[in-house]
Amino acid sequence: MKELISLVIAPIFVGLVIELVSHWLDEEDDN
Repeated sequence: MKELISLVIAPIFVGLVIELVSHWLDEEDDN
């Protein structure tokens, strides 16, 4: 069960991090 949760959460967590980083980079470029 733990492995199944990891398989589901890992991609979501990575996606959120990528979204935050790309958004932060966009904010930096505007200045």
